[in-house]
Amino acid sequence: MAHYEHHTLDWRGVLIEVRYCRSWTKLHSGQPDEFHMAHIEIKTIEPARAMLPITETGYRSHFAPEREVIEGGGPLAYVEQALDEAASCRSWKAREQEARQYSLL
Repeated sequence: MAHYEHHTLDWRGVLIEVRYCRSWTKLHSGQPDEFHMAHIEIKTIEPARAMLPITETGYRSHFAPEREVIEGGGPLAYVEQALDEAASCRSWKAREQEARQYSLL
């Protein structure tokens, strides 16, 4: 049975649940420690199913090397960095601008 840590992240006013299983592949394979994959689930809570720059549905299941998540500062820092990086693209900036203009009307 996988053990998941549960975290909450407030990213730009969107409340996000981050579930993290550090050594997911350790439970499902005989791989050496340096090859273990972590499993991260990202789900928007408020607003529910809100689009993020890494998912249009408000939910994402992601596997990453465990070492990469640890070196990235842990699951919250890792997810926040991924969101910030994806939000820097032109298409996401345009969506944010459209949303701001819509809220003014």
